[in-house]
Amino acid sequence: MGVTVGHKYEEEQVQWYLEAVADPNRKWMTAIKPFPFVIGRDENCNLNLTDNRVSRHHCEIRKSGDHFWIRDLESTNGTFVNHKEIKQAELLEPGDIISIGNFEFCLKSVNLKTAHTDDETCCFDLSQELHYLDALEPKLRALIQARNVVPHFQPILRFSDKKVLGYEILGRHADEDLPSEPSVLLDMAEALGYRSDLSSVFREVGVEIGRKLPGSPIFFVNTTPLEIYQMNDLLESLDRIHDMAPSNRIVLEINEKAADDKNVLSRLRNDLGKHHTGIAFDDFGVGQTRLVELVKDPPDFLKFDISLIRQIHLAPKRLHQMVSTFVKAAQELDIATIAEGIECPAEAETCQQLGFNFAQGFFYGRPLPINEINISCL
Repeated sequence: MGVTVGHKYEEEQVQWYLEAVADPNRKWMTAIKPFPFVIGRDENCNLNLTDNRVSRHHCEIRKSGDHFWIRDLESTNGTFVNHKEIKQAELLEPGDIISIGNFEFCLKSVNLKTAHTDDETCCFDLSQELHYLDALEPKLRALIQARNVVPHFQPILRFSDKKVLGYEILGRHADEDLPSEPSVLLDMAEALGYRSDLSSVFREVGVEIGRKLPGSPIFFVNTTPLEIYQMNDLLESLDRIHDMAPSNRIVLEINEKAADDKNVLSRLRNDLGKHHTGIAFDDFGVGQTRLVELVKDPPDFLKFDISLIRQIHLAPKRLHQMVSTFVKAAQELDIATIAEGIECPAEAETCQQLGFNFAQGFFYGRPLPINEINISCL
């Protein structure tokens, strides 16, 4: 049983499947997950097909945002979509027929309803974890009260000259008794009622330490969905940040799903403007918000989701065209665009060609504590 906080609601999620259709007497389905979903004769493939016309690693299906695409892995006999051999990566649509050797599959989807709350469902199973939470609650509370966190800074660079625009501040800590993975720690804090407190500490200590960085960089700070609906507490935290680092611009990152509530978005834009704080929509491209809906209350930055950026140099040209269209439309609205999650030169080159303003990812710099940042390279 998971721990939930706040107002409960249901959200539809889509699970995609491959349905075998070559033999009408032997229909079966397999879920497409995880990604990349590799199909081939090798037993280690996600979908193992026993057929001499299937190569060991024949093809793969990937997901970019809400879009699926398939790529042949230099197979001997080719991969076919709707009975046409694919020469490059191809976007997939529901109902497409994928032919691999003697196998044929139809791409299908099933809508699943899952329960959520205003600030997410915790991952903890109370029947197994209650004693664990009780034991760690004093340590978590002490960490928050002592503000004993070690913020890490990941650079965001301009594509044009590779100069650092600013840093995303990411929460870390050094307590060996607490979960080291930030998402797990935040889930634990949520279960115990401390998630907003921990989020505030990560932000405030990060800015307090980061203000020592030269050049007054912009600081991109994170928030939780619950904090968006507890606006007064959030604004007080941002006031403290502004007072401690008045020369640094602060940009608050909010999840794209939080931007779906237009009343909240309008108030957020108005209140943050008074507090000299900008807005970045995070995870853009995987939610319901579309650019036409951002005209009234545009953010300052759009951070395109890592799932769109990962392996983008291998993605279909149609996906490139879609991303380029989003980037150009955003820039026409004076919204700066950030490609998040760049990990290799090919991804970086493709994102620059698609017109992104800024870049973030391991290729340009991993999140580091301030004492490990090479200031001479800034």
